[in-house]
Amino acid sequence: MHTALDYIRFCLKTCYIDYPNQLDSISSYLSPAIEQTLFDTNAKYQGKLKLRDWKDLLPLVQTEPTIEAVFFYRLERLIFLNSPDEPLLPYLASTMRRRTGSEIYYSTEIGKGFNIQHGFGIVIGPRFKIGDNFVIHQGVTLGQKNTNSPNETIKIGNNVTIFANASILGNIEIGDNAKVGANSVLLKSVESNAVYAGIPAKRVS
Repeated sequence: MHTALDYIRFCLKTCYIDYPNQLDSISSYLSPAIEQTLFDTNAKYQGKLKLRDWKDLLPLVQTEPTIEAVFFYRLERLIFLNSPDEPLLPYLASTMRRRTGSEIYYSTEIGKGFNIQHGFGIVIGPRFKIGDNFVIHQGVTLGQKNTNSPNETIKIGNNVTIFANASILGNIEIGDNAKVGANSVLLKSVESNAVYAGIPAKRVS
């Protein structure tokens, strides 16, 4: 049985000739990252899989890029919160991008029940705050409206779904239970329980 540390070591070796070989320094974060990813994955599959431990999770992490991206995000986030100067952190972040096609900044807070659908081309920028049961589809960008604007931020409530290829840009708040339609460009805040779609996105429900 390969451990989570074995898996991280393998992933790093597939991406780099050389990297800071200090995996023991991140080992304490693996168990909580696994627990969080188990919760996320069981929520995604609505309890049908009944995943209990790393042994159950490993086949999905290996074969499903969306689950691998969530696992890497959870691990990176724990390291960032507790050891922000960890030399391996940028290597782990780059490994996620290379292996899964998703770019999720570890400085962004994402609640429990994080659900990536299909995954490729996702960008979730830095310093955002996202609530529980967030569902994001392929090609979605959560980012800045203006280049080099560190004060721009996105806040997303609970039970929000963003459909494929939507762009959420600028200082925006999205309320609980809201949805943003596919291919939309959202440039303003969204009320709870609302559905927005179009370019620029407007309320449709």
